[in-house]
Amino acid sequence: MKAQVVGLKETLRDLNKLDKELSKEIRKDIRQVVQPLADAITASVPSGAPLSGMAHSGRTGWSNRKKVAVKLDTRKPRRYLDRPGRTLINVVRVTTKDAPTAITDMAGKAGGTRSRRISKYQRPNFARALTSRLGPPSRFMWRTAEDQLDDVQNDMKPIIERVEKIMNRDLKNRYRSVG
Repeated sequence: MKAQVVGLKETLRDLNKLDKELSKEIRKDIRQVVQPLADAITASVPSGAPLSGMAHSGRTGWSNRKKVAVKLDTRKPRRYLDRPGRTLINVVRVTTKDAPTAITDMAGKAGGTRSRRISKYQRPNFARALTSRLGPPSRFMWRTAEDQLDDVQNDMKPIIERVEKIMNRDLKNRYRSVG
């Protein structure tokens, strides 16, 4: 699922060269538009461990959860430019950096709904247990993002139009002085 605006990353990069303070303000506005999505994702994640084996304080324990973050990136792609589809980068990313949320969100996505071990060693399947309690894979991130994508896109339009006007005005002034 993508919402793509062609040329936005280059425009933001050029705006940063033109006026750093204005660029910071635009980035702050973009974060403010996307932050409600991140907050909704954080709210959709259960406060308690969804399965009893996840209630510990280790790296994958439920007590080690962090909030969902909004990141902005306008740098040029750095790797794999020769591969098809690798020239685009995301300007806005909504990510989670903690293992328990990522694991719980996507467990069973690759089709691992049955244990492959011999029957005497089988345990109740992790993905199946999560699906019965929280629904199918993509339990938090994608489900919430799909629900709110139209609102985020609509709220981004005025910001994008503002950036376009600023850059067009700069180009117009730049070429007027040359001619």
